[in-house]
Amino acid sequence: FSDAGLAEAQRLLDPLAAATCPLDDVPRDDAKDAHWVEPRLVGEVYYTELTGPGRLRTPVWRGWRPDLEPSDVTWE
Repeated sequence: FSDAGLAEAQRLLDPLAAATCPLDDVPRDDAKDAHWVEPRLVGEVYYTELTGPGRLRTPVWRGWRPDLEPSDVTWE
């Protein structure tokens, strides 16, 4: 992320802050220092593969997708 990209992410995500995790079954190590937000935005990420534990291998952020709703998202 560039400095401008990080500032944009903070501007978009700060109003969506959530006190608790909105997801089920997040591993404890991943959750311990997380800052949760309501899942209302969509971003696009390229990756080489989805690993067995459900992690993205070699993820690359491509940007926000304001043309999509979270309910539109599928794994490709």
